[in-house]
Amino acid sequence: MSRKSRMRALPDESKMRYAESWRQIETRFIQDPSGAVREADQLAVSVLRERGAKMEDERHLPDDLMHARAATGVDANAGDTEGQRKAMLHYKHIVDDAVGDTSRTPAETQRREVA
Repeated sequence: MSRKSRMRALPDESKMRYAESWRQIETRFIQDPSGAVREADQLAVSVLRERGAKMEDERHLPDDLMHARAATGVDANAGDTEGQRKAMLHYKHIVDDAVGDTSRTPAETQRREVA
């Protein structure tokens, strides 16, 4: 059984709040990559905690969170945003897994397809 399958689903209100927070963080990435990555980490941790992930033991953190944190450490001193970009992709995966595809607008997620 994977760690992901043991996490509980979020209520719709939390999904909407986290999705909106993620969109705001993503828009700040261009102007302030380091700040956006810090906020993305905080958001990801909040999402994971609300879903019931055990965050006390670093060896058992979800893979995406560990990969995101590792990516920012690699390029942090080089002034290169590539590591930060990779970290954002991992954080986005955490948020998308919890709330659905955050790249879609709220109107798109509410629209139903007609067969």
